[in-house]
Amino acid sequence: MERYLEFRIDEQTTELKMEAFLKKNAGLTKRQISQAKFRPDGITRNGVRCRVTETIYPGDVIRVCLEEAGTASAHLENYNDGIRSKDLSDFHSNRASAPVSETSFSLNILYEDTDILAVDKPAGMVTHPTGMHYTDSLSNLVAGYFREKNEQVCVRPVGRLDQETSGIVVFAKNQVAASRLQSVKSPCKIHKQYLAAVSDTLPVDMPGVWHTLDLPLMQDPENHLKMKTAADLSLHSSALSGKIKTAVTHYHTLFSSQDWSLITLKLDTGRTHQIRVHMASINHPLLGDEVYGPKQKPFATQGQVLHAGVLGFDHPITGEYMEWHADLPDYFQGILKRLR
Repeated sequence: MERYLEFRIDEQTTELKMEAFLKKNAGLTKRQISQAKFRPDGITRNGVRCRVTETIYPGDVIRVCLEEAGTASAHLENYNDGIRSKDLSDFHSNRASAPVSETSFSLNILYEDTDILAVDKPAGMVTHPTGMHYTDSLSNLVAGYFREKNEQVCVRPVGRLDQETSGIVVFAKNQVAASRLQSVKSPCKIHKQYLAAVSDTLPVDMPGVWHTLDLPLMQDPENHLKMKTAADLSLHSSALSGKIKTAVTHYHTLFSSQDWSLITLKLDTGRTHQIRVHMASINHPLLGDEVYGPKQKPFATQGQVLHAGVLGFDHPITGEYMEWHADLPDYFQGILKRLR
């Protein structure tokens, strides 16, 4: 049974070509649009098959035919078609060369359907395979899960969490879902909320009060494993300006003591190490952060104390808003008990 994406062009939309709309507003790649064109009733406007060169107008109803649910055609393996490969670890669950998971962790599934899989990542596990963690990443674990189900799926994590950060990670199960979730112009509004323990005292906030850190980030030119704020790098240089990425974090203080504070955070963007760098920039680094925190740790932890507890977005295919919550892990609760 084939599935469809359907869009009604609102009155505020100016006249534009079908292909431009599908790229900009629907989050589809050029390859996906090309594939849809050759399916029966692949792309229609107001119920009539149309060309991608046609102009669309306010009030039009656009329908795009997707591939059959649950199938894995060969083109699914070409994951970097419109998606940045550095953001993805992509290997086929039934491919002989896919590394087998070698980890003591088990997979904690929060939700699954034909397009997405949401899991709760434990602290201490990397999201993507790396040189040092080629067979014990979360992506390996997910690939093994699909292999056991005899389900042909390319493993595509949408975003990532640092190794010592626990919480929700979503995997796209097909290329359309991946591109719509990963696209810079994604129509899927993503909501992320974290819980963190930070150094030193912050005033406890009244309900509804949030503080905003709007500090652009870029890779530290002297250490590619670290990120820096624009202020740290004096990024007025034209040579560096093109590498600056907008980064916006909102935080709210829930609890405070003499030496540490418990905060919740919401992100408008999802840059590498964003929370860690932003909190360190205001002299409240995450407890246990060995990269951005003080060299002498006042508290014994295994990495930064950070948990991605809430993740929500508009489903890439149905458009329905979905949200998941991951319980605070035992290690995090234990640290809070010790500190209090």
